[in-house]
Amino acid sequence: MVGVQFFLTQIQRQFEENYRTILKYAIVLSVLLFSVAIAFIKSPRIVLLPAVAMVGVAILLLFLRRPQIGILAMAVSSLVVPALYSRGETSRVDPAILIEVMLLGFWVLDMLARDRQIYIVPTRVNLPLILFSIWTLISLINGQINYYIVTKLASPFAQLSQIAIFILSGAAVLLAGNRLGSMLWLQRLTWLFIILSGFYIVWRLIPPLKPYVFRVYQEGSDASIFWVWLVAILTSQILLNRELSRRVKFVLGALLICTLYIALIEAYSWKSGWVPALIALVVIVFIGFPKLRAVAIFLGIVVMILGLSRIGNIVSGGEDYSISTRSVAWRLILDIVKVNPILGLGPANIYWYTPLFPILGYSVNYNSHNNYIDIIAQLGIVGLVIFVWFVWEIGVLGWRLKDVAPEGFGRAYAIGALGGLIGMLVSGFLGDWFYPFVYNVGLVGYRSSMLGWLFLGGLVLLEQLYLRNGNEEAIKQS
Repeated sequence: MVGVQFFLTQIQRQFEENYRTILKYAIVLSVLLFSVAIAFIKSPRIVLLPAVAMVGVAILLLFLRRPQIGILAMAVSSLVVPALYSRGETSRVDPAILIEVMLLGFWVLDMLARDRQIYIVPTRVNLPLILFSIWTLISLINGQINYYIVTKLASPFAQLSQIAIFILSGAAVLLAGNRLGSMLWLQRLTWLFIILSGFYIVWRLIPPLKPYVFRVYQEGSDASIFWVWLVAILTSQILLNRELSRRVKFVLGALLICTLYIALIEAYSWKSGWVPALIALVVIVFIGFPKLRAVAIFLGIVVMILGLSRIGNIVSGGEDYSISTRSVAWRLILDIVKVNPILGLGPANIYWYTPLFPILGYSVNYNSHNNYIDIIAQLGIVGLVIFVWFVWEIGVLGWRLKDVAPEGFGRAYAIGALGGLIGMLVSGFLGDWFYPFVYNVGLVGYRSSMLGWLFLGGLVLLEQLYLRNGNEEAIKQS
């Protein structure tokens, strides 16, 4: 073990000292290999492989040196970079997931090589996140038990995909909280998301460009969590960030109006798009402006009335399910789980048990379209309790930060994150949005949900800056 640590330390030291030279040589070598390939290989695709490989190596080295850039790359790839491989609901390889796994590996390597120990910043959020990940692994073992012998279980790949969604969601929180490192990088992540989302909104509003928007922005990137956090971030920065100029606030305000127009007018029937987002807006007004809490409560009631006016669409989230079908599905799935309510039935297995419990007379596979029912079905009551524990801790953290963060981006972000958190929780009642179910929203849904978990990780970073270090001048200059 000592020898391995010494070896890793030497690699880290050499890279720290010579990473610029390594990058230069990598680029030069890629050009040389590309030239040689052109001379000997006729296939246009194969010709590109050497250059692509070397560019990939250069990117890996960059992410190792600057993990913050890797986190920004996660956000960009989640929105606009196509899948490397896609086949069916559970067979998918998205660049955002690959980058996250790579950053996690680099983080562990960095800790072993430099610190010679596994270390994460101290916060009360850590324990429930770690326990939740451990519990999902236990559920994987539990999921190998066939509780209803006459049916089959989910495929190993589907089970592993579901476990990956659970674990990577929490890992995104830890990555942002531990590896962004400074307020500056959190601001860059936030503004990058605003800019990319702004282009998406503008494209949606220009008729000649609208047909082309989804050639750039990928399937799943604009799911419910995307709208929640776009509205939450825009609202909080416009109303609470006093450091922004009027011109910037005017632009952000116009973008917010356009966002709400698309969600409320063009896509009104899809309640998962605007109900959670408007709830997030109301929460931000309620927390950020105590004198306007009566107005916020009124707005919240209006949102509920608007939604309940077409309750069937609310429950279905814009899908082909009526309120009666959805409520029956919830009851039946809870009946299925009664065989093991404490542990649940394992990741993704519930989908294959449902035909044994006909819904409205039909023996078909069906989903709950509800994150909380899904958690109970897959991870049992224990899994749901751990999740609620995490929500409590991250919520308390955001509440504390709103009082200690100075006026400006930090306080606006903390209150916006509280709104985003509540919006995410509301979206979980309308569909499997913050933990996509592999047989419904699928792996593609992680493109959107990952953004929400990253932004929640920003609260962990703010905790280290405001609640532990307390050096505002150093924070502003970092």
